[in-house]
Amino acid sequence: MRARTLGRLGLVLTLLLAGPAHAADQHAADLRALLDNARAAEPDAADLTPMAIAPATSQQLLRQGDIDFQFSVGIDLPIDLQPKPLSSTVAGPMAETGRHVIVFDVALAKASRKVRDVQGMESQKVVEMVRRENPAYKRALAELDKAGLRAERYADKNQPIPPKIANILDTTQAKLASIPPFLETPVYGKYTYKAADVDAQKTLTVHYYVIDKQAKRYIKSTFDVMEAQHFIMAYDMADTDPNKGRIHADHSFEKDVRDWERAAVIVPLSKLLNHALQRQGEARSFTSVQPLLAELARDRSTAAARLESERFDARPLNDPRFDSVVAIFRHNALGSGFYVRSNIVMTNWHVVNGSDIVELKRYDGRETFGQVIARDTRLDLALIKVQDRGRPVEFAQGREIKPGDVTEVIGHPNGYAFTITRGLVSGIRRLKPAIMEGVNERDSLRNVPNYSTPHHKDGVLYIQTDAAINNGNSGGPMFVGNKVVGISDWGQLEKLRSDSAVTKVPGLNFTVHYSEAQRFITDALKGE
Repeated sequence: MRARTLGRLGLVLTLLLAGPAHAADQHAADLRALLDNARAAEPDAADLTPMAIAPATSQQLLRQGDIDFQFSVGIDLPIDLQPKPLSSTVAGPMAETGRHVIVFDVALAKASRKVRDVQGMESQKVVEMVRRENPAYKRALAELDKAGLRAERYADKNQPIPPKIANILDTTQAKLASIPPFLETPVYGKYTYKAADVDAQKTLTVHYYVIDKQAKRYIKSTFDVMEAQHFIMAYDMADTDPNKGRIHADHSFEKDVRDWERAAVIVPLSKLLNHALQRQGEARSFTSVQPLLAELARDRSTAAARLESERFDARPLNDPRFDSVVAIFRHNALGSGFYVRSNIVMTNWHVVNGSDIVELKRYDGRETFGQVIARDTRLDLALIKVQDRGRPVEFAQGREIKPGDVTEVIGHPNGYAFTITRGLVSGIRRLKPAIMEGVNERDSLRNVPNYSTPHHKDGVLYIQTDAAINNGNSGGPMFVGNKVVGISDWGQLEKLRSDSAVTKVPGLNFTVHYSEAQRFITDALKGE
């Protein structure tokens, strides 16, 4: 019996069939007869005919990451469907491709989600470990002392230790070595994790051609597929929560949603061919493959042009730079961030460290959610993939800035959302990374890749500024004109009294240099 396998088009195309292919009637049957014969065939029937299939998805969409999931064809008919390059599929001889060939252009494959009804859920976590002496260790130590005294009596008399007593001595030593001298008992305290209703959706639009090379006719059409799934997702859960097994059983997690979003949408071959037959009256003729290839190329470009036209366009505000900035909420803290791609937000790593999902708010008041996808602990930078697209910033290039340039910082100092402050570029300095002083790796996200940039004499390039930067500005952009030159990071602290109290030094603040940020983005989003 031949195996039924799945082929993947768009991002991946792997159509494999087990068993030999036989062409019983390759050129005689038209498409309807072929479909009828294939449906009537026995489950273990040999392949009726070969058929070639080729992807024609825009490479621009693939390079820009606008295709979120794979499109797969389910091989549910006894047809030897073979993946081939586009040119050889259309222009190749029928002996290699079969009479009918199929070409696909994935115009849209987007996954989206809406997070709503976020609730705080009470549970417990370990807040400290109490250490106490282990009574079993004390007993084992007393047994060893007793066995040792018995052995010493023979040693004092210069007599050999009897085997039985030597065996007891060895046994008690081994027993003592296996028992910890102290026991640690966890002390639990209450905390709150979050649970949210997530409505996830996948939307697929595929343009396709079914070409009859013998009759020199083709059917051109489009089909749409939409899949939806509801999740109850838990996040911000403590690793030491004793109830995490039950929570895992009752909830989904970010990985579950992400796996569903990335899973291929599968359309059976029989459904595609039947869809084409319903449009057989619209079939067109062609005399040569060149006009057909030109039409394929035009159609392939249409999806890229449509997506480009739908990219975020700023509202008519007095300062459109605010459209690029977001507020980031983590527990009871507030940080800043800004769009570097239409669906990617940059911020400081210390703003999002410890959270699988972060909540964001845009300048227009819309609230959204995002997933941390990359980090650089040395630069104290992170990237968040967000569900609502926004206006990306433009970074400075080359050596555009110099001391004395006027800077403007947008962020949320001390909770005052979307505040702009002004200052000067005070200097450009390479300094020891401030974040490395206090990074607690145990709090770091385990599944977030760390794209640490190469050390340059163990220093990070910062822009020193006297613009007001306070708690809540972290991760926000610093502009010179309309271009981002820095990412707000830290301010200088100094001791005031002998009790080690510290205060922020006015006018001595530091932002990560734009060149460091651009290298991080390039490394982290490579291939997207």
